[in-house]
Amino acid sequence: MPTTTRDYYEILGVSRDATPEQIKKAYRKLALKYHPDKNKDDPEAERRFKEAAEAFEVLSDPEKRSTYDQFGTAGLKNNGFQGFQQESPDWILRHFSDIFGDIFGGGFSGDVFGGGRRRATTPPRRGVNVRHSLRITFREAALGTTRELTLAEPNGETRTISLRIPAGIENGAVLRLAGRGGEGSGGGPRGDLLIEVQVDPDPDFTRDGLDIRSVAKVPLKTAVLGGEIDVRTLRGTVTLKIPPRTSSDAWLRIRGQGIEKEDRRGDHLVRVAIVIPSEISSDLEKALRKS
Repeated sequence: MPTTTRDYYEILGVSRDATPEQIKKAYRKLALKYHPDKNKDDPEAERRFKEAAEAFEVLSDPEKRSTYDQFGTAGLKNNGFQGFQQESPDWILRHFSDIFGDIFGGGFSGDVFGGGRRRATTPPRRGVNVRHSLRITFREAALGTTRELTLAEPNGETRTISLRIPAGIENGAVLRLAGRGGEGSGGGPRGDLLIEVQVDPDPDFTRDGLDIRSVAKVPLKTAVLGGEIDVRTLRGTVTLKIPPRTSSDAWLRIRGQGIEKEDRRGDHLVRVAIVIPSEISSDLEKALRKS
């Protein structure tokens, strides 16, 4: 994704209603000015060179420009645009060979600024990574599941894939499906499909590592004398033994009923919430007053 936070129009020094020719002219000027081979003593030159190329890539493409104007770099990221900060200056020169060919009278390779000149060949280019957001329930995240996803292709077509979500996945985790992203060019491989998982909260459960936490209401009599209650866990209802004289806010453990991940399984921790009956017998009231 683009690392620059500067406005692309500002980078090229053009207005937001600039014509394609004005954008092209501004980029060529900056590319020649900041090419690293002409600025070997300036460590900022390569960054500025890539920054200008990134801005031109977006603003010279009507679709990318429209997305950027409406949604900024976040919209470009959602469409899989990764920016040019990880590309080499030579790759950028080859990528825009038609632009620089106008200046030097033909195609060239990356050593054009070093004095040599030869016609460039278009190298294979890997397709862009495509990002997709997927919301799942708390239970699906804890226990794992499989989802069928319908994804839109750049050509307007759709494709359906089966995605296995591993048990114990955390909110914000990214699943990478190699070779399922954008198509490459020049014989290059496809990019990857990156699925960012968003886990919806659960009204009853919270997560603590591999452990699950919940609250259970315990009748006053059961808390004082001991007994059993039913507790809902991720895998169904289990019976929990309440020791005599259990205090409110005490934590009781149900072993093995937490999240299972990589051959390890957490526990289910239950916080006791004592329920006071709406009506108390006179004998109980007397006993409480004597205590």
